[in-house]
Amino acid sequence: MRKEMPEWLKKHYNRLWVLYKNQAFAFKDVAKELGISRVMTIKTLWELEQRGFLNKERSEIDYRARTYRLISPEDINFATGLYSLVEKETLGKQSLIEKLIFINDKLSYAVTGSHAAYYYHHYMTPAKVLEMKIEPQDEGKWIAFLTDERSRVFIGEIIETRKISNYVKLLHSARPVDSIRAKTEEGYYIEKPEFLLMELLERQTQTSIVEAIAIILQKDQLKWHSSNGVVDLAKTLGFSRRLGFLLDAINFESSKPVIEAEIIQDIKGGVKGKSDEIFPRDEILLSRFRELRNRSVHQALLTTEEIEELTRMKERFEGYRELSEKWDIQAILPRDVVRKVLEDLGVRLEKK
Repeated sequence: MRKEMPEWLKKHYNRLWVLYKNQAFAFKDVAKELGISRVMTIKTLWELEQRGFLNKERSEIDYRARTYRLISPEDINFATGLYSLVEKETLGKQSLIEKLIFINDKLSYAVTGSHAAYYYHHYMTPAKVLEMKIEPQDEGKWIAFLTDERSRVFIGEIIETRKISNYVKLLHSARPVDSIRAKTEEGYYIEKPEFLLMELLERQTQTSIVEAIAIILQKDQLKWHSSNGVVDLAKTLGFSRRLGFLLDAINFESSKPVIEAEIIQDIKGGVKGKSDEIFPRDEILLSRFRELRNRSVHQALLTTEEIEELTRMKERFEGYRELSEKWDIQAILPRDVVRKVLEDLGVRLEKK
């Protein structure tokens, strides 16, 4: 991957940097300030983007429009320096993981999300987007370093690009990255399972809950009671109800307890006060749950077939009524979601 800029591009970059530094600007600003045609504006932005010297985002005003931010000269020099250390025959051929192994401790990071989860549970195939937790001040360095012909790096929403096979999403870590990561046997860093489990519980999508269950089933990898253990982290982050409910649901569906009762009791002991929380807040599950409530209000107007369908929906979303009452949350997690993960991963199920 070429990181050096031809003179014409360097001239345009320097002019834009003087004008905007790392502030956002629009396509029309480039054409106006540089006094160039639309075609040349497209070429300039593309050449900067594919080198990792410019970050592209969706406009906050118009969803269809794009805004751009330049990567600083210091961050560009950092990435260029790293590329100078790579052997020419491997330049541009490295995978994202190989790049992470190469960078080692030069920048702090931790792979998170589905890719990190898969490392622990080997259950669900990871998403196309590789998510990384980083230190906020390193954003530009990561964009400049990881971007190549096949890869694009984003801070916010992913913007699909033709002929790009790898997408990286950078996330700011709420804790020092070095404190939440572990090194894999392959030589790259991933988020520790205890912290990753909290990340998945925070996201509350159906996919993240499935991944959380799969990680919990690898319970020997988890630290439960130590400082920064699962129980302590859940209490600190306010996720005790979610975690306790999920552990109870796993035991409820299993022919014999998978999670020790003492762990669940410890979590329950830390839960105080009342809650009106709905769990999980997955958009698809929520929309179906709202539909169920709306149709229940007008049940007198429904046909026999519609009432039967409504009954089936209600049974699916209220399968954990007793556990919901125990943990004082409105659980809308269908039992079949939990049972499928357990069955797929070899846990013997209790009869329905």
